[in-house]
Amino acid sequence: MEVPGNYKRLIGADKVDIHVRRIATKILQDYDELPLFVALLRGAAPFASKLMFEITRQAPEGHPELDYMMVSTYGDDRTAGEPRIVTDLAPSTEVNGRSMLVIDDVLDKGITANFVFEHLKNRGARNVQLAVLAQKDVQRAHDISASYCAFDLGDKWLTGMGMDDAEAAPEAYRWLEEIWEVQST
Repeated sequence: MEVPGNYKRLIGADKVDIHVRRIATKILQDYDELPLFVALLRGAAPFASKLMFEITRQAPEGHPELDYMMVSTYGDDRTAGEPRIVTDLAPSTEVNGRSMLVIDDVLDKGITANFVFEHLKNRGARNVQLAVLAQKDVQRAHDISASYCAFDLGDKWLTGMGMDDAEAAPEAYRWLEEIWEVQST
């Protein structure tokens, strides 16, 4: 796909797949019983899909359970605000006493992840961990870290593999299978 000149490709699709495979392997090693996976929409959708396919490929008897939450933090620009739940887990999803693995596209200040962790713990989750495709090297607003992370990418504005560039257009470049840096114009 052709992208405008103010984008720089950081990580190709093949490398993304290799790192997703490594995360799936590590999750399968770490858990005797698979956790409930919770993907944070919309950003986590591509990463969560690849991760579920890979877990199923490696352990077809595992039957991963994936549910979704939509939490709004960014809105229409690049400034984080107060998180709010737009869509919670399905009413039939049992949280109480379960291990949870939250899946997100990127960990930056940790505002969204901390909010979701607290929400799941308040619903009775036994423990909550985080898997992200990328994490930024920034000051976190909360003491939160990813248990599983494919890439450490400094403090860049990223797009692709779930991360969009809302300044370019709604949902711009979210579904690229690569990770790109949005550069200043």
